[in-house]
Amino acid sequence: MNFHQSRAPLTADELKRRAEALSANTQASGHPQARPGDEAADTAHSDERQYGPTAAKILREVKRGVALASQDAKLAVFTEAAATLAGAVASQWVPKNVMVDRLSEIAVAHGLFGRERNDIEGLIGKYAEEAAGPKQKPEQASSGASPPKRRLIAHRASELDPEKLVWVWPGRIPEGKLVLLGGPPGLGKSQLTAFMSATVSNGGHWPCGEGSTLPGDVIFMSAEDGVQDTIIPRLMAAGADRERVHIVSAATKPDGTGRKTFSLKTDVDLLEEMARKISSVRLIIVDPISAYMGGSDGNGNVETREVLEPLADMANRLRIAVVAVTHLNKGGGGGNQSALNRFAGSIAFVAAARAAFAVIEDPEDDERRFLLQAKNNLGKKCKGLAFRLEQRLVGGDVMSSNVMFEGDHVSESIDEALTASENRGAKKGQSGGGKEDVMQFLRDALSGGPVDVLEVERQARAAALLEDNKRLNKTKVFRDARDALGVTSSREGFGPGSRFVLALPATPLAPIGAIGAPSQIGAPMDDLGANGELGGSL
Repeated sequence: MNFHQSRAPLTADELKRRAEALSANTQASGHPQARPGDEAADTAHSDERQYGPTAAKILREVKRGVALASQDAKLAVFTEAAATLAGAVASQWVPKNVMVDRLSEIAVAHGLFGRERNDIEGLIGKYAEEAAGPKQKPEQASSGASPPKRRLIAHRASELDPEKLVWVWPGRIPEGKLVLLGGPPGLGKSQLTAFMSATVSNGGHWPCGEGSTLPGDVIFMSAEDGVQDTIIPRLMAAGADRERVHIVSAATKPDGTGRKTFSLKTDVDLLEEMARKISSVRLIIVDPISAYMGGSDGNGNVETREVLEPLADMANRLRIAVVAVTHLNKGGGGGNQSALNRFAGSIAFVAAARAAFAVIEDPEDDERRFLLQAKNNLGKKCKGLAFRLEQRLVGGDVMSSNVMFEGDHVSESIDEALTASENRGAKKGQSGGGKEDVMQFLRDALSGGPVDVLEVERQARAAALLEDNKRLNKTKVFRDARDALGVTSSREGFGPGSRFVLALPATPLAPIGAIGAPSQIGAPMDDLGANGELGGSL
């Protein structure tokens, strides 16, 4: 790094302004007689919030060390401080730009130790280069010299201080950690994230007397819901302070132009930059996390860990909670699979998360939902919560759904509740009806003649017999029902306009008044029909 090229020397006016600003901060701290280097409480708190307790301690001690040194020793102590901060940067405790700024502020506060400013800036630049690590010289590159050796980044346990765990939502969402929120579609996971955002943005209270949270900003990423017609109304219905909710819709392409979907593979540095700029972010929502995997399918453990690690590291450094929304897989093995193993994608998602919760439908009440714990590595087992979704008018004629929690905890087991809910859903046809139900559906849907397979799938989903992401030919119960009825599949037309249609086997007479028949154009029936009834065009 060429320090003088990357950072212009400070002018006399700039030096004077920095000194005046530092003096003003010292007086504002309530200690008019405090010596240069004493840390203002708000600065210490800001450092701890942005960089963590260890980094804040390093920054505080180097500044205090120079302040307490004798006049003759100040420059030597300052040089030691520069070396200490260079080591902290190399160990990834402190960002390099923070090192340079703090050393510059210390030097200005002590009159540049009686030296020329170029000398001091050269000293700072030297240690900034050391912090960046040794660089390969051009002649070394041309001669084929090997790059710097790989090394492990490690710390002696005695050098690290213990840190107190802070909870954004006591017992449920820890600061600086990744939390999973899973559940079947349509049960209110996204409404829950709006509720969490509202509570954090207002510094509000959590349900069932579970405490409150300090107010903070929220970064909100949603790939499935419209911003202005869905997310904004939900935030309004939840009572969020929208000034403190920052909605990320996309990222620019690598060349800085256009737009692309945010990727956890390539864009976490942009997310960190945004969080640092806001400076008071306490919560990040990623809904759903599968949409931001940057092309990874999320099913490979190694690849998933590589994608999630930068996000988890950033959350830990900045002390920001991350809530990632995902789906649940259907139970296998005769319904004996635990809820923890039902979160969609690789087990690496659950392994990386410090806590995981699932939204489950109450088996006894269609309108009631449970929020139950599947995992919590950092706290004791949480009691369950129950909630309902209510419709709320948020402005003009805009309606939105909102989470309303009950006043008491529930004692349901997550595994039992999940199994009971899915078994009940199967009986209702919500997770795929039985063969007889599907056969009756196909009889009704195809009774009027051949029907486009896409239309049959649409009707099947509307009847809650087919999941949103499934196709008829990939669903066993539909394949069995088609075989039993002898349903045929054929292609009509050629080229781009062609389509596949399903039809029942030819029968002597079409059923009269077939329920659900999808015919859009009725055949002319001015004459008496086969059953002696007078027909007519529909």
